[in-house]
Amino acid sequence: MKKLISFALITFLNTATSSLAATPYEWATALTLESVTNLDGGVKEGSRELANFDLTLAIDTEAANWWSGGEWFVYVLGNAGKNPSDYVGDIQGVSNIATDEALKVYEFWYQHTFLDERVSLLFGLHDYNSTFYSLESAGLFTHPSFGIGPDTSQAVPSIFSTTSTALHFTFRGESQYLLAAVYDGIPGDPDNPRGTHIQFNSGDGLFSALEWGWANESRDKVAIGAWQQTAEVENPVDGQQADDNTGVYFIAEKNINDVAAIFIQLGRADDQVNQLEYYGGTGITFSDFWLDGDGLGLAVAQARNGDPYLAENSETGRTETAWEFTYFAPVVEHLSAQASLYYVQNPSMDRTLDDAIALGARVYIEF
Repeated sequence: MKKLISFALITFLNTATSSLAATPYEWATALTLESVTNLDGGVKEGSRELANFDLTLAIDTEAANWWSGGEWFVYVLGNAGKNPSDYVGDIQGVSNIATDEALKVYEFWYQHTFLDERVSLLFGLHDYNSTFYSLESAGLFTHPSFGIGPDTSQAVPSIFSTTSTALHFTFRGESQYLLAAVYDGIPGDPDNPRGTHIQFNSGDGLFSALEWGWANESRDKVAIGAWQQTAEVENPVDGQQADDNTGVYFIAEKNINDVAAIFIQLGRADDQVNQLEYYGGTGITFSDFWLDGDGLGLAVAQARNGDPYLAENSETGRTETAWEFTYFAPVVEHLSAQASLYYVQNPSMDRTLDDAIALGARVYIEF
């Protein structure tokens, strides 16, 4: 239930991509250092430190004088540290860079664009969340659910921090777009999270996704999406094997003015084969609030257990609700900082755990 790209990294990678047409080879490198302290409630008090390293290379084939309409993209990802949710005790997570310690090729794909850049076809290792179920204004927050809702991430698709091979189609109209993709149903090797593993096993099945959306020049956006997973995995509801999982979602964001923006996320997954049936998230952000390039935001995310899961786990509560209040600011060139305060109500729907309060601090270093 993680999201890879932070507010700082979105800005950084977008800057690199914008200059790609003039530069055939574009490198980008960033390091994120984080400490999250559970101040009260949850499982126990304590701190966890994490690190996230990003190295990307984008190649414009036309600018390189190879052929027109092509782009190669390579993304190396490194992570270290322990998950602060071990202390907070929540199910949604509090850090979107918390994952297994590893160094891997995270993305490696080729994309070709046709018909005056209206149609694109991509093949290779690809992050589903880099195009699907994504809102720019929600990228300010460090809580994983604001990157991708847990209604979808609980199915473990091709997202942070392990991706799978994909065939991805994009159509871009004047104000509408359509995304369609098919991914290998089980990313990497679940038994070995370290390193890069590309496997096509008999029980992997497919993760198929579709999203239609509308967006304008003001960066307002409305989108609906659906997915289906046919991988043979254990059903968290009854412990049996299941190979048919589905979900739908709705996302939207509105830039109120040059400073303020609001967003909403709504998702539902099949309650017969998922613990979480419903998810809802919303928030408000302010950019250039005190300083040029800073960001201030408040958001809330609620995950809700389905009735079939509760019938099998009567001691479990219905919902977990997480709040995040965050502030991001550039410090000096190539260095930014962010602080987040989290309040988690009913962590993991565990009636024995008190509500948790946690504090997160991050530093972003761009090379």
